Amino acid sequence: MGQTTEREKLEEKDVFECTVLEVKVIEGHGTTIDVVLVNGVLKVGDTIVISGLNGPIKTNIRALLTPFPMKEMRVKGEYQHHNKIKGAMGIKISAPNLDYAIAGSELFKCVNQEEVQDAIDQIEGDLVDILEKYVDKTSDGVCVQASTIGSLEALLEFLYQSKIPVSSVNIGPVHKKDVLKAMKNLVTTSGGVKKEYACLLAFDVKVMPDANQFAEENEIKIFTARIIYHLFDDFTAYVEECKRDRKSGQGGKAVFPAICEMVPDACFNRTNPIVIGLNVIEGILKPGTPLCIPDRDNLRLGTVLSIEANKKPVTSARAATGSVAVKISNDGSV
Repeated sequence: MGQTTEREKLEEKDVFECTVLEVKVIEGHGTTIDVVLVNGVLKVGDTIVISGLNGPIKTNIRALLTPFPMKEMRVKGEYQHHNKIKGAMGIKISAPNLDYAIAGSELFKCVNQEEVQDAIDQIEGDLVDILEKYVDKTSDGVCVQASTIGSLEALLEFLYQSKIPVSSVNIGPVHKKDVLKAMKNLVTTSGGVKKEYACLLAFDVKVMPDANQFAEENEIKIFTARIIYHLFDDFTAYVEECKRDRKSGQGGKAVFPAICEMVPDACFNRTNPIVIGLNVIEGILKPGTPLCIPDRDNLRLGTVLSIEANKKPVTSARAATGSVAVKISNDGSV
């Protein structure tokens, strides 16, 4: 009996190494984590600390589960319960408060409060380093989702080197709430639309049906790929598409500044559309140009609909053009 006790003491002193592989909801067990115990021992009741989306998670093991022989951990069904497991092997852990656990993170086993605090400090330091370097929640940027903390960091580093800003990150499958974050990027602080940032880059994760439907209904792009370069290529192509759309959409809105004076007694129509004679003093007058009278508190006349010189339509008028007849819409339409 004494020999067994001594052996257990030696096992407890082994270098402990354990990694969270996946976070899954299992019927009858709630949210569980699949881990690979590389070295060391885990027992029911052990205090563990792992990374969570909202910060470190401290909890106690409620159950240690392994599949029955000839079954894989992904297969739905009953599991064998263990009071104690020694590495190396794959284990499913049931414990409270695992809903926001992060796949790919390290699992710490702690035997006292000092070790708990050390684990919390290390986890917080790692997460803060990632967020501070790669994510700016106050600025425009894409939303990023990845399967593990390791793949997230790899993708963020690639986007950082590619000068693609990131405003939000998450781990695990894409849900409707993740698409909602991307929707915030539709309107920038200046009031303009940044369509290319209203998207989500999903690296090696599933997109849930509700998220897909919500994204389609709100014109939010979700890019999915298992290779970082494919994700990057798809997104950069989309950025160029958005830029082209903006240029074509803004082409007709360009305003060329001009200073004009009205030809005396040359008001041919006082109602909408107004038709008057003008001389261009400086600049270029084109259809689409808004006109106002500065010395009357910038009284808005309307927008130029068309221009005629010598009774012929022209696309623009300058000082050298001479007097022109200008049709103006005073309801703001072009």
